[in-house]
Amino acid sequence: MKKKMFSAYPILLNFINRSVGLGLLFFLTSCGKEDPAGRYTGQMQDWVHEVFDGVLIAQGKECELSLELTQTPDKMVAVLIFQHPELQETRREGEWSIGDGERVLHFEDGKKPDEYYLIKRGVRYAFQTKQGLSNDDGSPVLLMRNEGKSRKASYPLEILFGPRGGAHVSGMGSLGKRSGEWKWNGNRLVVQVKLPDGRNSAGEVIPSETYKYFLQWAKSSPNELELEKLVVMRPFLKEDGSKRQSWMSSLIFADSPRLKPH
Repeated sequence: MKKKMFSAYPILLNFINRSVGLGLLFFLTSCGKEDPAGRYTGQMQDWVHEVFDGVLIAQGKECELSLELTQTPDKMVAVLIFQHPELQETRREGEWSIGDGERVLHFEDGKKPDEYYLIKRGVRYAFQTKQGLSNDDGSPVLLMRNEGKSRKASYPLEILFGPRGGAHVSGMGSLGKRSGEWKWNGNRLVVQVKLPDGRNSAGEVIPSETYKYFLQWAKSSPNELELEKLVVMRPFLKEDGSKRQSWMSSLIFADSPRLKPH
């Protein structure tokens, strides 16, 4: 009887195939996560004038609501227009600011309520007060952004990627040239810049914002970066006085701005 001969060829071939496959995977992964270096410049857009429209149903009547939020170099202007079908139009002017995941509207015209909140709810925005604001049936008052009446402005954006994770950002969203850091988060680049804390009239420290830019290499132009979104974070105080990091606002770009090497 002939003895069966053991052949190492299939094992060797399998080992070579696996090695080549792993090497190719490592190569593709490395190419997809190539570290950026040097200066990248581009343009990004942000809302400078937003109009939100909706309806408040009170005592069986449909009352039209229109809210205008404008960013100016001096202040943030808020205009609230209320139109009851049987009464004269009411127009209130005040200011707005960014709160804890919401926009806060302040009106100092002697009328109540003098503070409102605009809270994002999917594609709509809930319009609320501390005491509560709802329609006759108890449903929340919802507003929609009027794309036709709202407008954006373009701002330059420049990111300088340095060695060992250092970065400098200048342009929209950084309030001048600021130092920060960059790192990989999965297949995305995250550039983070923290603004210096301020102080109020009493000398107390006012926590400032942290800007996070989420980017990735453009598929159609591998040497360019696409800006997917800009997230702004700010620490807020809990009731016990401790701080927590909270979502402040998020700007997601439908058409991702391109940053090109410069």
